[in-house]
Amino acid sequence: MPKKTFLNLEEKKKENIMRSAVNEFSEQGFEKANVGNIAKNANVSKGSIYQYFNNKKELFFFSVKWSTDFIGKKYGNHFISDNKDINIFDLFHKNSKSLWVQMREERKLIIFVQDVFLGKYKNLTDESMSYMMDILNEYTLKLIQNGKKNGSIRKDIDDNMLSIFITAVSMGFKEHMMRNSRENGRDIIDEDFEINEKEIKSMIELLKNGMGGK
Repeated sequence: MPKKTFLNLEEKKKENIMRSAVNEFSEQGFEKANVGNIAKNANVSKGSIYQYFNNKKELFFFSVKWSTDFIGKKYGNHFISDNKDINIFDLFHKNSKSLWVQMREERKLIIFVQDVFLGKYKNLTDESMSYMMDILNEYTLKLIQNGKKNGSIRKDIDDNMLSIFITAVSMGFKEHMMRNSRENGRDIIDEDFEINEKEIKSMIELLKNGMGGK
């Protein structure tokens, strides 16, 4: 975690530093990433970075956490609704296309998280994934609780068991689609929604049949 000196910064300055770090790690990888470049592109001194973080590894791990959290907060409301008349799985499908397009606004963050997920950073992958999973699990449990309230998710199964199921299914499908895109020389965020629509529908149907309310 960063030091208090970083946490006490204004939000815009923190965001500038994190975006600069994400760009540097994405373009250079962890080993070749230069803290001086991160500082320069964020308009702060190199010494300031070390006042905010103990070392480059800590900065990298927080970049993963920050990116995952930022994406979740910005786009997570597409799949949360307190409307009792809306089936959560129908909401998934309805909003998938618009979300797909909107997420291109954060292309660099999406690709960075995707690279972490696919193991680009090698010996840092396991610890990086733990940061991502903590945030994902928190979001998934909220989604499950909302689904139980409006009756679109069955109530006879424990929240944590449902979380394990939805996480395993969604991450398995995501990995399949991301790897398929990379094998074809693309990043999934740059593809048209229609290319992956069939897989997305299949994932939603699997989730609906496994955990949907009767």
